[in-house]
Order: sequence, then C-alpha cells, then structure tokens
Amino acid sequence: MLKELIEGFKKGQKAFGEDIAAIVNSVILSVVYIFGVGLTSIMSKIAGKSFLHKRFEEEKKSYWSDLNLTRKELKEYCRQF
Repeated sequence: MLKELIEGFKKGQKAFGEDIAAIVNSVILSVVYIFGVGLTSIMSKIAGKSFLHKRFEEEKKSYWSDLNLTRKELKEYCRQF
C-alpha cells in the first residue's frame, strides 16, 4: 500500500512539473516574442526601414536582385574568410 502511494505521488509530481514547465515556457516565449519582434517592428516602422524589398521599381518586373556574379581576379578568391 505504501509503495502504491509513493508511485502515485511520483507520477503526480511528474505530471505537475510537466504542466508547470509548459506554462512557464509559453509565458517566457510570448514575452520574448512580443518584446523582440514587436519592438523591432515598431522601431522599423518609425524609422521607415523595410527588411523585405516588396516594392517594384518601374523598370523591374520581378523580385530577383542582381548578384553581379562576374569573374574576379584569383587573389580575391584566396583567403575569403
């Protein structure tokens, strides 16, 4: 009888710990998201900064940007990092 009581107590403690961990993780991630993403969004809107280039220029017909992949001199390829 005592063994069953102890095993039930352990199961209850484990379930309680998992529930508390889920709640705490949700709250912490929500706060980090609101402050991290939300404040970044507000500041970028105030500054007029756009991280995604969504607007077309008159002569452009697509979102692709020119990478200028011309051949360079051999010395420019050495020790790039």
